[in-house]
Amino acid sequence: MEFHRIIAQRRSVRKYDPNREIDPEIVKKCLQEATLAPNSSNLQLWEFYHITSKEILSQISNAAFNQPAAKTAQQLVVFVTRKDLWKERAQANLDFITSEIKDPDSASGREKFAIDYYKKLIPITYFDVFGILGYLK
Repeated sequence: MEFHRIIAQRRSVRKYDPNREIDPEIVKKCLQEATLAPNSSNLQLWEFYHITSKEILSQISNAAFNQPAAKTAQQLVVFVTRKDLWKERAQANLDFITSEIKDPDSASGREKFAIDYYKKLIPITYFDVFGILGYLK
């Protein structure tokens, strides 16, 4: 019930108190925990950038049309999706799966499915040329 209470009481903050400090270590810990969240095919096609530099915060504020939330924030976390990393991440998952199989000739059906998933299905799903194939898919 605690999670429901938190969600029910959430609010959107549009202006931050410049006198209230936020411990950057708490933000880092939250980001580390966020990386444990389930995601599509275990590819982790995202990156988090924890921005604390005043200069960069100012640039981001300008890019965000000087909205009060961006302008008054002492720190920002920027989430970036990196679809271009799918090959590297799929290969890492495939390498892990195959390293866990002691005898490839006697791999279980589930293990064979996982290998085929990363060798065949993921390339079909993520391969694209200038965004054209993504539109057709």
